[in-house]
Amino acid sequence: MRKKNNLPTNVNELEERIVDLSLQLKSSSNELILVKENYNKIIGKLIHNLKNPVGVIFSFSEMMLEDIEDYSTEKLKKHIEIIKNSSKFSIELLNTVAKLSQLKSSDYTLNLKQLNFLNLISNVVSEFKHLAEYRNITIQINFPTKPVFLAVDEAEISLVIRNILNNAFRYSSKNTTITVEVIENNNIVETTITDEGIGISEENLSNVLNEFFVVNTYSEDKQKCIGLGLAVASKICMHHKGKISITSIIDKGSSFKISIPKY
Repeated sequence: MRKKNNLPTNVNELEERIVDLSLQLKSSSNELILVKENYNKIIGKLIHNLKNPVGVIFSFSEMMLEDIEDYSTEKLKKHIEIIKNSSKFSIELLNTVAKLSQLKSSDYTLNLKQLNFLNLISNVVSEFKHLAEYRNITIQINFPTKPVFLAVDEAEISLVIRNILNNAFRYSSKNTTITVEVIENNNIVETTITDEGIGISEENLSNVLNEFFVVNTYSEDKQKCIGLGLAVASKICMHHKGKISITSIIDKGSSFKISIPKY
C-alpha cells in the first residue's frame, strides 16, 4: 500500500505537529479573549455615555406630560430643545459606535475611486463655512496649483477630514485660524489640518487616536466629547494604507497630518 504524503513519517514529526497546533489554538484563544474584552469595553462605554442623555430625555418628557397645561410657549420650546439636543447626541453616538464596529469587521471593504482630491477637501471644508462665520474662525486653504489625483473611498475619506476639522473647531477659540494644507510628497498625499486651539500635552499625544480617549470632556462650545471621532478617522486611514500623525503644543494648537499613499 502506498503511503500518503500528508501523513507524519515518524513520531517526532507527529509531536511537532501537535505542538504547533497547540500553539495555534492558544493564539486563537488569546485573540478571542481580546476581542471579547474590547467588545465589553465598547458596550460599557456606550452604556456609560448614553445614561445621561437618555435620562435627560426621560426626565423632561415626564415633566412636560405632568405639567403640560401650565407650560408657557417659551418654557415648552426650551424643554423640547433640551430633548432634541440629548436625542441628537445619542443618535450620533450610536452611529459612531456602529461605524467603529463596521471598520473592525472582516467584511469591511473600500469603494476606491480615482478623483481630484482637492475637490473632495474643498467640499468638506465648505460644510464648516457657517460654523466658521458664527465662531469668527478663519479657514485658510493652501492647495497645490495643479489637481491632485488619488484613489480613495470618497465617503470614508470625507468622514476623516470632517472628523478632524470638527475636532479643530471644538477646541479652537474665537478669532483664530484653522489651516488646511495639501502637498504631494513623492508617492504620498499629505493633508495637514492645523488649529490654534488648546493643544495636547506630550503625555497624551500618543493616546489621542485611541478609542474613547478624551483629554477634555467638554469642548470650547460646551459640547461633550466621547473620544471616537479621531479613532474612526485613524482606522479609515489605515484601511487606505495611510496614517495620521499629530504634533501639538499646549495653548498653541495642534496639527493633524493625514498621509495617504498613491495606488
